[in-house]
Amino acid sequence: HSRDTMSEKKSSKRSGKNTKEQTEDHKKKVEAVLEESSEEEEAGPKVSRIGYVEMKTSGAFKAIYALLIEGSFYWMKTSSDPEPKGSVDLKGYKVTTDAIKGEKKKKFVFQLVKGDEKPAFVGSVSSEAELTAWTTDLTAALEKDHADPPAVIAQKKKKQGVMARAKKNVASGAASSALGKKVMKTVINEETSALIHSLKKIVAIESGSSKQADTLEQNIIKIAVKGYLLVDGKKLRGRELLKADKPLRAAFELMVKVFNGRNRVTQARIDEALQTIVDYLKKAEEIVTNLLAPHLQTANMLRVSKIFSQIADFKFLQHVFGDDKMEDDLDKLIDAMEYYTQFHYHVKDD
Repeated sequence: HSRDTMSEKKSSKRSGKNTKEQTEDHKKKVEAVLEESSEEEEAGPKVSRIGYVEMKTSGAFKAIYALLIEGSFYWMKTSSDPEPKGSVDLKGYKVTTDAIKGEKKKKFVFQLVKGDEKPAFVGSVSSEAELTAWTTDLTAALEKDHADPPAVIAQKKKKQGVMARAKKNVASGAASSALGKKVMKTVINEETSALIHSLKKIVAIESGSSKQADTLEQNIIKIAVKGYLLVDGKKLRGRELLKADKPLRAAFELMVKVFNGRNRVTQARIDEALQTIVDYLKKAEEIVTNLLAPHLQTANMLRVSKIFSQIADFKFLQHVFGDDKMEDDLDKLIDAMEYYTQFHYHVKDD
């Protein structure tokens, strides 16, 4: 991929002082994540499945964000909501895929029912594969115990003593430095560091919140490190995790095309391309979510959803590509994306 001579000059600049500073900054953040230790994933409830589902409410289907945690099924309006809108403790229920009377448009439907009672939840998904995934995990959860919602789990986690954290950090400090170098070489390297930095700047401008941009950066780094640790610990195969890279690259490549050609096509064509970008990003989210859910705690799985709910959003992309005030920063982001797509990662599953 080569845009023009100017792009080549930018690429050479990227290996200079600014990129080195960004990479060094990310290295420190990687080591901070490593010092928290992967032990935090060993105990506590895990998310079995997570994602958007259409829920029937007041006679209509509306998109909600659903989480299956142990024997509890929660839903909220979006992944960023602090509290669930509703829940079902699954013991005593059964999962059915019976067609809904009078509903012809929704083909892939599941219900949570108990005896002759009215269904506690009626949901619809977009494919048979998705329906099978949800019903399989829900059925497996029917005999499991109640689990707290994400906000309560996070609050309980905060109660860990300051001294306990300090001792753990001292013990893991030296190891995290060495492991941090491996992570930086494999995951948060020069091309991804430039991409994260550019994305963070765009989010700060678009949202008007540097805190929101900082949180996005922290979430990306934390999930990247968690993924690396799972592969390094042979709990995940590297080639499986790299499946998410394919739709991610497709999204970035299409963004480059939209940026370069947006002054030559209609807004309708641009919007069509932006929607395709959203679809690619959501596919990447689906792959990452299904791979990580069996291994990470709820709080970290919510980090995944928050990353993608920020960037895989049509209105966000429309604003970024349509606001002249973001032209220079968008140019840098697109340049970083193009730089990223020039590299191909190969992970050995030893």
